[in-house]
Amino acid sequence: MGRVKRARAVRKTAVKPGFPQVFVDRDADFASIKLASGVEARSYERDGFVFCEDRRGRVIEVQVLNLSDLRKRRAA
Repeated sequence: MGRVKRARAVRKTAVKPGFPQVFVDRDADFASIKLASGVEARSYERDGFVFCEDRRGRVIEVQVLNLSDLRKRRAA
């Protein structure tokens, strides 16, 4: 039998403790998912979601606008 070479070892990514953090405010019809710590340098809206990026362009938070509309779309 020939020798089997393993593929390169899979790197384990470090998961930061305490993330993701989910915040829901039903009165304001808003939800936020904080993915990582950092300071927002830029944000943009796409299809009812707001994506917040840090200086390096990494998404650190996703905000859901009009949460009730999203629920209606899922139910349909």
